[in-house]
Amino acid sequence: MPRTFLVATDLSPRADRAVQRAFRLARALDAELVLVAVIDEDLPVEIARQLSEAAEIRLGQFAASMPHSRDVRHDTRIVIGDPARAIPSAAAELGADLLILGLHRRRDFLDMIRETTMERIVRHCGRPVLLVHDPADHVYARVLAALDFGPASTAALTLAAAIAPEADLFGLHALHVPYRSLIVPHGGAGVAASFRRSAEMQLKAWRAAEEVPAHLKAVDIVEGAAHLVLSQRIAELKPDLLSLGAHGRVGAAPALLGSLANDVMRDPPCDVLIARPAAPADGDPASA
Repeated sequence: MPRTFLVATDLSPRADRAVQRAFRLARALDAELVLVAVIDEDLPVEIARQLSEAAEIRLGQFAASMPHSRDVRHDTRIVIGDPARAIPSAAAELGADLLILGLHRRRDFLDMIRETTMERIVRHCGRPVLLVHDPADHVYARVLAALDFGPASTAALTLAAAIAPEADLFGLHALHVPYRSLIVPHGGAGVAASFRRSAEMQLKAWRAAEEVPAHLKAVDIVEGAAHLVLSQRIAELKPDLLSLGAHGRVGAAPALLGSLANDVMRDPPCDVLIARPAAPADGDPASA
């Protein structure tokens, strides 16, 4: 089945990794690649037009300079608008199977008090998003999937397996036992054990109901807060790619994307794949 990938670039050096990874994946998966650059919609019309013409030339040259550019069907597109809306709209219009982004330029103070453009793009995009952190000089060899056994994390896992078919694929489920420090010292160990049994039953039912990738290794169930459990596993495994499910309606309040996904986007340890479950109106920012 033909695939279409979209990679957004601001034509700065920090965008190189995302574009290089996009070409590498498109070549490996026989996908068509569209490179998009966005011109600020608040500029005067004549200046925006001039910048668009210059950007179109620069974007074509940029694409041609990429490794594997001759082996990948690719096109370029210049869009005038707000990146947080224009990029998701372009992905929806193209029916992109994957949106690929580089990391945003850090602004420590501003990042503390507001969403970054990258976060807004992910929130407004119903398509899977790959955030590229590492150099694109290698294939993905180790993939870690954060799983809650819901449709979002399952969609992210399935796509991660597709874009990294030869990788070792590891699953992790963080088991939250509410009020553990209170119940266990007072004879509540059996209550804590019941939470683990419930998680193990969920895992078994999930494996039976879903088309789980064949090369998924045993899913570790680790008790603790999701952020801490994930950080510890990342430190041990050192994955090339982390897959996460995003929650909440496209374009809804930032908190509904999920605190884990938001935190990982702020400080990614490696490349990160974020996906939502498929939905009839998926990917249409106008529906938000």
